[in-house]
Formats: sequence, C-alpha cells, structure tokens
Amino acid sequence: MRSARREEKQVLGYTIVRCEVYDDAGELVSRCYEVLCPRSAAVLGRQQSLRAARRYVVMQELHGMRRKRHVLGAVHIA
Repeated sequence: MRSARREEKQVLGYTIVRCEVYDDAGELVSRCYEVLCPRSAAVLGRQQSLRAARRYVVMQELHGMRRKRHVLGAVHIA
C-alpha cells in the first residue's frame, strides 16, 4: 500500500489536501479530502469530496462568526 497527499486548494485560509491510498498494483483504493486549520495546520475534518470539504470550510467560518457575535453581544450587555 502506498499513500499520497497533495495540496488541492486554499479556501478562506484553510488548506484542503487530497489524500489517496493505492494498492500494490497501483490502483486507487480510497480518496478523501482533509481540511487543515489555517493557524496550526491541524486536521479539522475529513470529507469524501472536494465539494464537501469546501462546504465544511464555509460552515466552520459561519460557526466562528456566530460564536464571536454571541460572545461580543454578551460582553456588551454585561
């Protein structure tokens, strides 16, 4: 078995890496896309398609915006 990782795309600072695993005959066994954190390069998630990985990045950003707005709103009220 052999594996290969290639940087596929940069989306909003996040890196999407294509991960492929090949058998001994060189046939593709599996493929997934990893989303890496823009600050630490830690793997945040694995998705089955590039489209799903892009969607994951957008959802991460939207979740972060909601979290910041909630925290800033709580600080402002207090």
